[in-house]
Amino acid sequence: MNILERFFKYVSIDTTSDSSKMDTPSTKGQIKLADLLVEELKNLNIDMVHYDKEHCYVYGLLKGNMDLPKIGFISHLDTSEDAIGKDIHPNIIYNYDGTDVNLSNDIILSPKVYPDLNNHLGKTLITSNGKTLLGSDDKAGIAEIMNMLQYFTASNEEHGDIFVCFTPDEEIGLGCLHFDKNYFYPALAYTIDGSSLGEFSYENFNAATAIINIKGVSTHCGSAKGIMINAGRIATIINSSLPNETPENTENYEGFFHLDEITGNVSNATMKYLIRDFDKKNFEQRKQVLITIIETLNKKYNNCIELSIKDTYHNMLEVISKETFLIENTLKAISNLEITPEVIPIRGGTDGTKISFEGIPCPNIGTGGHNFHSIYEYICLEDMEKASEILISIVKQFSKNNIKIKNKK
Repeated sequence: MNILERFFKYVSIDTTSDSSKMDTPSTKGQIKLADLLVEELKNLNIDMVHYDKEHCYVYGLLKGNMDLPKIGFISHLDTSEDAIGKDIHPNIIYNYDGTDVNLSNDIILSPKVYPDLNNHLGKTLITSNGKTLLGSDDKAGIAEIMNMLQYFTASNEEHGDIFVCFTPDEEIGLGCLHFDKNYFYPALAYTIDGSSLGEFSYENFNAATAIINIKGVSTHCGSAKGIMINAGRIATIINSSLPNETPENTENYEGFFHLDEITGNVSNATMKYLIRDFDKKNFEQRKQVLITIIETLNKKYNNCIELSIKDTYHNMLEVISKETFLIENTLKAISNLEITPEVIPIRGGTDGTKISFEGIPCPNIGTGGHNFHSIYEYICLEDMEKASEILISIVKQFSKNNIKIKNKK
């Protein structure tokens, strides 16, 4: 089975996750895809397949034919709620000529808006039909991992143990909730969940979630002086007191405050903020900025505001910066294919973030997909094929040099 056939089979299954759920799998479609992958892994005759059906994790192990480094690869089963993930019907554009692509009903994928399209002239594009997302995040990653496994099961090339894992509900932050290192214990691993071909990321945001509850005092507007405490208006004061550092105004290594949710009226209001920064010191300062604003307003409004802040993940650079062998050899593995590595920070988090802090350094590799979480999502077929070759090249690079790494089990 070629990589395109795999990809189309996977995107035909609706695996949209459900952020209202607090356990995995949040949706039944993920079980359907997991069942399929278990069957495919068994058909490849790899040495170990373990299926945690209760929580929807699929693990596989292709045993090494030499005592060489143990390497793992991870992708997630679910797709984002940000666009429809059901009844996906991909379009194929052969020999892309650089012009606008009419996805459907005058929904246009244009290089004027998405200049990365210009990097794919003469190649094959796979897009959505303008009504749904495509699902390359992260079904391209799954197809690329499976293609890599197929390569090594069919060849006699030397390699160490190759671990794979397909996780549920990464998009809603639950991807590592029931992750079991008894079935996944390489010395190093990669999430295959990035964007452009050649993308290599080993740093990400520090992240926290702040919940603000405001309890106001409602009374008749005509006699409200000195009595009313308007929770909704206080919410607007909080937001306007923060620096104008929001997702839409920041890029690269710049952090932000993101007002993710707001509901309320005079009597009660609730706000949810996402706090993000790459630098640990700046991250702590951002949290303190919000704490100070709330303390000041509580003095004025009779302690009507409650604030809770919870860290959700941290920058994997803290772990991976110490693993120079990993960084250097990954860059070589990408360059060996005459692909220019693109080292960029992740303006978000991945399963690899938490896995790195559990003792398995786990950076991220690009899949070749673009415009994730939207109806304008697309992927280049040739880039998807090359991305799978990068995974093969990573295994070969570490095997060739017999890098001395401490295995985890």
